[in-house]
Amino acid sequence: MFQVFQPSNQDIASCAEVYLSAYRSKPWNETFDKTTIENYILSYCHSDTMKCFAAAIDHTIIGIALALLVPSIHTPYLRIEDFCIELESQRKGYGTLFIHSILKKAKKLGCDSVLLNTQRNFPSHKFYLKNGFSEIESVLLYSKIK
Repeated sequence: MFQVFQPSNQDIASCAEVYLSAYRSKPWNETFDKTTIENYILSYCHSDTMKCFAAAIDHTIIGIALALLVPSIHTPYLRIEDFCIELESQRKGYGTLFIHSILKKAKKLGCDSVLLNTQRNFPSHKFYLKNGFSEIESVLLYSKIK
């Protein structure tokens, strides 16, 4: 049975394993250590404006999403910072179930939209387009603080 929930402190190690599984593979090839990722995930778990969602199949966590609830002039929006499904569970429809569950949760939080950032040459770009996201005319800028 598929479910989406806010993980407890006891779930953080499993969430970190999912994160590491997804981001170790191509095209990311990340080499984070587990403690760093556990602390990163925990930072999203105990805040009114930061949200952590886990996806599970039969009580086994297979996906994680980290998001920010951003206030705006009219209604808030949800900004997904990280979204991943463990490598072995990818391409089975779980990502689609998970992202649509997050959209429903965002609506319950009073949000009128969900924003995220990805790169065009990454598989995630096609995934988000397939699941109802649209590109917006915007420029993402970056400045390294020295």
